[in-house]
Amino acid sequence: MAISDSGKHFSYKILFERVFDPIAIHKIIDGNITFVDVNPAYERVMKLSRDNVIGRKFHDVWPNAESKWSDIIRDCLAQNRTVHCVGESLDTGSYLEAIAFPIPTDMAAVIFLDRTKLKRSEDDRRKYQAQLRELAARLTISEEDTRRGIAEELHDRIGYDLICQLRMLRELEARNDTEILRPQIQSLIANTERIIAGNRSLIFELSPPALKEAGLNPALEELAQNILEPHGISWHVITKGSEDEYKADDSVCVLLYRMARELLINTVKHSGASAVSIIINRNHDNITVAVEDNGKGIQDSNKGFGLFSIKERLLALGGSLKIISEPGEGVMAVMTCPLKMKKGDILHDNKNTSG
Repeated sequence: MAISDSGKHFSYKILFERVFDPIAIHKIIDGNITFVDVNPAYERVMKLSRDNVIGRKFHDVWPNAESKWSDIIRDCLAQNRTVHCVGESLDTGSYLEAIAFPIPTDMAAVIFLDRTKLKRSEDDRRKYQAQLRELAARLTISEEDTRRGIAEELHDRIGYDLICQLRMLRELEARNDTEILRPQIQSLIANTERIIAGNRSLIFELSPPALKEAGLNPALEELAQNILEPHGISWHVITKGSEDEYKADDSVCVLLYRMARELLINTVKHSGASAVSIIINRNHDNITVAVEDNGKGIQDSNKGFGLFSIKERLLALGGSLKIISEPGEGVMAVMTCPLKMKKGDILHDNKNTSG
């Protein structure tokens, strides 16, 4: 029976006919979902004539429709409650949101809302987020390349010149018998030694040689020693999986090293911890680096730009960051990345491996 002939059962005839969104009324007849009525908007949007729809089975009208559109009608009538779904509709070429709700008597009204623009906007937002993550990852790798270049220049040019100067001063000290000059030469030697030590420290800060030459595991050990020991924080490294057997791309190692450095600095600044464990776990697919401390813990792991930045850079690699913490129970930050960048990945061009 058409809605126009059963106004006593449906008191919203004007709304039904004038609303801009498509609405269809269905009923189960002999086990089949059957069209009872459609509004003018349904005719316009779905490009169907009302006279050719009423009384016909749903699957006769839409033989290729996705099952979700008929499922919500059955669920609505079977459970006598509002049912909702969203998804692509190949028949209409749109991304639709459908809301089915029961109406008297034993019928279901389904209103369709076109969410294509909203979906496109959401897709654009996600694409933009992915581009930002890609940019963050690229910047980190580019920064590391720059750091390595500067470190090599410091080592090869300034470092070499300083070593030569120190050697000449020591030779001069050995040959000189003048007591007046000896203290000055010794002072120059001491200053040169301090400059060499500072130069080496700067090289380590810029780009640790161990990361490129020995691999991630020794580099993290050296990092913990340099960051934690001056503050009286004990540390140890636990490893599982061989570096030789499970080699990681250089890009992955660089990012994990830099992010582990951020976590260790945060531990020194904020945790009040006395001990830190660094766990490195490798398997055929992934590498995991976890930094665990026995400090005061954190209230909300979602706060803080540092953790957000780490998480975003890991997402760009197809990785993840998980924070496990309770107040007073310390913090465990678990970073997981694929060992290898997939072909076509943003960092796939960097083919070097550093363990």
